[in-house]
Amino acid sequence: MECEIHWLRHASNELDEIFQFYSEFANPQVARRRIEKIIHAIGNLHTMPFLGVQDEDFTEIRAYRYLVILTYKVYYFIEDDHVYITSIWDCRQGGKAF
Repeated sequence: MECEIHWLRHASNELDEIFQFYSEFANPQVARRRIEKIIHAIGNLHTMPFLGVQDEDFTEIRAYRYLVILTYKVYYFIEDDHVYITSIWDCRQGGKAF
């Protein structure tokens, strides 16, 4: 099964925020490597959409799944032959991603 990957605006904005933070906190090269690792791992969903763990906390809303990449949980759902990236949650934060 091959799926097309779609980034929802919220997740795309969060990726930009991660890049901005690490560009200022460390340097643009560190930020770029971090973003590349996230994007590379998400690329695996193209051929393995069920790679992530199903999040039982959100099953009433939709069957959300997540991948743990570095210090982040990348939340997504699968619909037909499409994977929708919904949120990138820094696990060092308290609370929930949604």
